[in-house]
Amino acid sequence: MLFDGAGGFAQAVTWTPKGRPPADLAGIFTAAHAAAGAGDWPGASTVQPVLTVAAADVPDGAGQGDKVDISGAQWRAADLQPDGTGLVRVILER
Repeated sequence: MLFDGAGGFAQAVTWTPKGRPPADLAGIFTAAHAAAGAGDWPGASTVQPVLTVAAADVPDGAGQGDKVDISGAQWRAADLQPDGTGLVRVILER
């Protein structure tokens, strides 16, 4: 089970939508490497923090700018991207 919080990869998440009470849920946090370059230029290297959650767990009224606490680390939701399979990728920023 992906989001079981026990045997899976899930982490504890507290999501606070603007003007609403916080909601506790589980999600998978990743911060994969991302390279940004153009043509022959080497570009820059960065990470792209993403939280993947079950669409059914996304709090009512959730949106850009919401506070998202993942295992004590504070983030803001920059973009919510439903994938059509019951999961939502939440692009995070600080």
